[in-house]
Amino acid sequence: MSVGLVLEGGGTRGAYTSGVLDVLLEEGISFPSVYGISAGACNAVSFLAGQYKRNYEIFYNYIRDERYLSVTSLYKTGAIFGFDFIFGELFHKLVPLDYDALFSSPVRLRTGATDLKTGQVVFFDKEEMDDMLVPVRASSSLPFVSPIVSYKGYELLDGGCAMPIPLEQSMVDGNRRNVVVLTRDPAYRKTPKSDFPRAVLRVKYGDYPNFVQTMLDRSQIYNSEIELCRVEERLGNAVVVRPRTPLLVSRYEKDPERLKAIYELGCEDCRAKLPQIRAILARDAQESGASFAHT
Repeated sequence: MSVGLVLEGGGTRGAYTSGVLDVLLEEGISFPSVYGISAGACNAVSFLAGQYKRNYEIFYNYIRDERYLSVTSLYKTGAIFGFDFIFGELFHKLVPLDYDALFSSPVRLRTGATDLKTGQVVFFDKEEMDDMLVPVRASSSLPFVSPIVSYKGYELLDGGCAMPIPLEQSMVDGNRRNVVVLTRDPAYRKTPKSDFPRAVLRVKYGDYPNFVQTMLDRSQIYNSEIELCRVEERLGNAVVVRPRTPLLVSRYEKDPERLKAIYELGCEDCRAKLPQIRAILARDAQESGASFAHT
């Protein structure tokens, strides 16, 4: 019995999550396990390494760099996000990730990517990663604008296709309570119009019929996970931190000032939820202690 931290993806909307996590670092709030999808996984590695404002520095200073995000990168590398640059020079030299702190952290990190053969999510623990963080890269590899990532016998793409909000996985792992960070406002629901046409999917991913079906079901999958968040929040089992109003940016936002505003909103929203976050952690600790004493 524990409290999980669950992080949605969303491309550059992840600047909001960066703000939330920096407030948690400021307040010394940690969790036994963290579940990250796509941009949520990218944010999570800095959080586990204890590197305050690292993700802010990355998006604010490098979002306009064509090596980070650009059509040029898509043309040269097959990925609109320049993952060779991001997980290479950026993570190792320009804004170094503290890999020692990440891998020695007692916090469990679970990163989800979509297995193209089954159309289902598969999770990787940080112990399965090296310093190129391939599962995090796979989790962030968006269909159509990223190459398929081969890893440990899997063919992988964006974890958000099969499980955009990994709350269910946290619950399956035994976390009765969770803090969930979303990058969409409370009113947002995905519509079938936002899904790719079947014909287009079959042309690109016809060798993976299960993945094609998952992509066709994306709106239903996302909305069911939002409903699970709502139910768990109503039952008092989850604290959900999300934008109060719609984030008026796409997942490919290139304006650092707009991303800074989203980051600051994440900070504000997290601070407003701190009493609830502390309460759910205290409640879990109290019940865990009582259970241990009883045994």
